[in-house]
Amino acid sequence: MEELQQCRKRYEDFFGTLFEKLGSFISKYPKIVISICVVVNSLFLIGLLELSTENNVEVLYTPSNSQAYKDREFLKNVYSDPTTSNFESYQLETFGRYVDVMMVSKNKSDIMNQQYIDEINNINQFIQNSVVVYKTDGTAYKFANVCALSSSECSVLGGVVLDSEFQRQFIQRNVSFPMYNSQLLSPIFANARSQKGKLASSIGVRLRYYLQQNNSLPKTWENEFLNQIPHLKPNLTDVAYASSESLETELNKATDSDITFFSVTFTLMMTYACQASASSWLKCNNIANRANLGIAGVITPVLGIGAAFGFVSAIGIKFTNIVGVMPFLIIAIGIDDMFILMSGMAGAPSLSKASIEDRMKSMLRTSGISITITSVTDLLAFGVGATSVFQSIRTFCIYTGVAVMFCYMNQLFLMCPAICLNEIRTSKRRHFCICCLEIKERDSAQNSKNSIDRCLTGNIPESRDDVESSLEKYPKKLAVKIHSHFVGKIMICILFMSYLGSSIYGTMHLKQGLHLFNLVSKRSYFHTYSTWENNYFTVEPLIAVCVKNENTYSLNSTQSQISSIMTQAKLDTGIDDTFEINWLTAYKQSPLYDDSTETKFVTGLKSFLNIEPRFSNDIVFSTSKLKIRSSKFYIKSVNLKSSSDQGALMERLRELGKNSQFIFFYTPAFIFFEQYVQILPSILLTVGIAVVVILAVTFIFMPRPLLVVIVALTVISIMVGIFGFMYYWDLTLSSVTMIHLVMSVGFSVDFAVHICHSFLSSRSESEVLKSALDKSGGPVFNAAFSSLLGIVMLFFSESYIFQSFGKVMLLVVSFGLVHAVFFLPLLIDILMLLMKRKDIETRKTNDEETQSNTTELNDDRVSSSSVTTLQAFSQYM
Repeated sequence: MEELQQCRKRYEDFFGTLFEKLGSFISKYPKIVISICVVVNSLFLIGLLELSTENNVEVLYTPSNSQAYKDREFLKNVYSDPTTSNFESYQLETFGRYVDVMMVSKNKSDIMNQQYIDEINNINQFIQNSVVVYKTDGTAYKFANVCALSSSECSVLGGVVLDSEFQRQFIQRNVSFPMYNSQLLSPIFANARSQKGKLASSIGVRLRYYLQQNNSLPKTWENEFLNQIPHLKPNLTDVAYASSESLETELNKATDSDITFFSVTFTLMMTYACQASASSWLKCNNIANRANLGIAGVITPVLGIGAAFGFVSAIGIKFTNIVGVMPFLIIAIGIDDMFILMSGMAGAPSLSKASIEDRMKSMLRTSGISITITSVTDLLAFGVGATSVFQSIRTFCIYTGVAVMFCYMNQLFLMCPAICLNEIRTSKRRHFCICCLEIKERDSAQNSKNSIDRCLTGNIPESRDDVESSLEKYPKKLAVKIHSHFVGKIMICILFMSYLGSSIYGTMHLKQGLHLFNLVSKRSYFHTYSTWENNYFTVEPLIAVCVKNENTYSLNSTQSQISSIMTQAKLDTGIDDTFEINWLTAYKQSPLYDDSTETKFVTGLKSFLNIEPRFSNDIVFSTSKLKIRSSKFYIKSVNLKSSSDQGALMERLRELGKNSQFIFFYTPAFIFFEQYVQILPSILLTVGIAVVVILAVTFIFMPRPLLVVIVALTVISIMVGIFGFMYYWDLTLSSVTMIHLVMSVGFSVDFAVHICHSFLSSRSESEVLKSALDKSGGPVFNAAFSSLLGIVMLFFSESYIFQSFGKVMLLVVSFGLVHAVFFLPLLIDILMLLMKRKDIETRKTNDEETQSNTTELNDDRVSSSSVTTLQAFSQYM
């Protein structure tokens, strides 16, 4: 045991000596170090000139290189653009370019009468004729000039509603449902109700106007539509609308609108940091006051944020709006480090007993290691997150990881020199605000009523109490008082059990998925549109059954395989067994069908396609034109609202396609369904790896197995709490909240490490627990409170990204604080109780005097354990 203790001591001394040397160097050249640091940060800012953005929602929030992406690439390469002729909406490999209009009756009443039909016709005429764009030569272009072309007219999903014969039968309530003349009606009508196979009622209808994809003019018309449609004022219906690019545009507006608002947050955090870092204003000690360090403590991470943005932009990584939450996290980490460094300086030998160099060495030996552990663990957590399959997570983690690194370097080479300069000022008895003014020392007998003397006098601090503010002193004293009473311990136990039970319940009921309307402001037109889509309309995507290889379609074996796959797919509970679009079946029923040879089969098929052009985009012939290179058939899902059901259906169909070996299933919605399948495994894998890496780093800097176990239990408990309470916050597992969870792993360990490291450095003192809380309790409380100030302001944001970040951060900071200050010390007390008897037996064999002391301890309560037990316990660390 002694050899192990000596080995640990040498190991810890190695790191301690390194930081002492750094403290010695900084104390000799503080101005040079701080100047070089500022210059280096400024040079990295130049990289902002290369800043570019990526706002494509599909690229950012769906898994990259997924099977859906690969299938879509195959379709893009093999099939031509269907929007130029014989277009059908289900033939698109993407969602396409479009504008969408939903019309819902104002009082949510039935629309199956002539008045509503007239209004629908008027809205259609407005879109078709009033939305006009002009080319430079003055030529006017309407929808008819830019629309996707079907076999006879412009393609409008739901266009059957505009047909006069349909409208006549619609009013007479004689429309078959869900199919009408081979047209699928269920996705078109809002809250549709049927009776005996007829459409009985509906509160609204949607029309989607598809545009061509092969030139820029449709995009211009699409933008003009968004400009003109707000001027439409119907009498009987409310209108919701969107275009194919609305989500990206409105997402940017939601985050951009909050930039000015968030400047208030930074101001509040800086103000609190200054107040919390200042010595007690009641004492008005103008020499010991450290308020100026509060300003430096906020500037330090801000410079790191700027340098990180510049560096990452310079290496070509695009900025995404979700990275906008990164500054709040980095400033919180920076302020946490600032308080730890200042606490280390406050606990160093006073200026009357030690030189500035010795004080700097003492500060960095204790606090330097502490902030290194938390910075490295945060950096590695984001490093693990940077391997995610979601680009938004990768980008966020890269930006934030680099910012953590710059923030840490700035703490060492900007904040530490600033503390050194403040020590020089203090030693020369200069005013904390007017640094060039040397002020006289205040006698203890001086009366504080003289305001001039109070403003122009002060004392060099002799102890921690002389420099700490009320915000640092009293919260930690309250924590110590709670721990010193048996009732307080019981309350902590009850609180922890309640917390754990609630967390486990919430975790078991946490859902997956990301509603698109959550990504934009509630005042956005897209929020209304996507909310209506979710509440009023069904989700029944048509799914392509793609034959990807060249096959001999004239053979019965090939046709049987295709028929078998279609039949098996329609037996799935998630597939509508009454719906099918099958060119082969239609061709076989025509007089042109000839399967005597493959050449005659293909020749007859080409003639058939002239009669039925709607199938022409579903078949690709080989270069010889004598064989079929690839083809598509279609089935339809039932109404699936649940993200888990959608993901499960996709996986079942893929398994079916894999068994067939020459068919795959695809719909553009699969791109988004991918996240429902991959998000939970990705979160568990990323978070799990991050936790292991963090614990490994913690062990490197604190080679005490028991401490690492305590940190591990703390992190696991906090993560369970975050998962569980996300349920109560109405948050779901998605690519957005996964970013916050990755962040939580690194951040949740910070407070616990500070307390554990303080306990380790206090193990030789008489009251270990009180000493540990005295060293780190104040910094932990103030870091948490300053972070909470910024977090609370995020709740007023219009952006879901910022709001969800604020909610998760509130959980992380709150749980981290409670664990570090209450649960973790209680765990240490319990461990001391378990080891107490072993301590007594050991001391009996060594020394009679020790035996007497420990026997006396055995009669006391756990809350009053003596120094011998605490010191013995620390040996197991």
